[in-house]
Amino acid sequence: MDIKDLFLAFEKRRKFNQEIKEKIALRCMDFIGAGNEIFLGAGTTVSFLGEYLAQSDRHFMMKIWTNNIFILNLWLKKYEGFFLENFVGIVSGEISRKNLSIVDIHFDFSRIGKVIIGSPGISAKGLSSDDIHTVQQIEHVIKRADEVIILADSSKIGRECTYQTRSMRMIKIDMRKKKRYTLITNGSREEVYRKTIKKLKENGMNIVQV
Repeated sequence: MDIKDLFLAFEKRRKFNQEIKEKIALRCMDFIGAGNEIFLGAGTTVSFLGEYLAQSDRHFMMKIWTNNIFILNLWLKKYEGFFLENFVGIVSGEISRKNLSIVDIHFDFSRIGKVIIGSPGISAKGLSSDDIHTVQQIEHVIKRADEVIILADSSKIGRECTYQTRSMRMIKIDMRKKKRYTLITNGSREEVYRKTIKKLKENGMNIVQV
């Protein structure tokens, strides 16, 4: 599969639950202000956030780090002016063909204000993924963050993937150290969703539903 096919596959994934993903990304805009320093992670919902940021006239003078290759390509193709108003940094590492991101990351920053990520699985046990490379990625970026914002549609809530990227035990330790966690998602009547959201709230996570 060549690079063009990889982008086409990512675009296809973006269209799954697109309206919900766009609502989640749009709600996340309220958590970002002019001059903020943020990290944008991999994933389709985060990619919509990247596009909204480029279209906004309220978000400028920001310092943005990312490993999301789709976002970078989108900005270069459609929003060149975004680079004039903001600093954009690309982390180094290896390219993941699975989700068009950079993995085995090496960071050029020791602290960052907000980390905004997706997660294929979010349960009472914590965050998880089916990609082993994501474990290192999430662990290292969360360590450097003051605030962690997770963007995930309801299909990810209650799901447990193969690899744990951040256990609930570590999330609770983070929050005791004043690190803030927010989950932005959509509503659902599924029992596993309701039970998971209830548990996450009990553990101190801020839940925002669109």
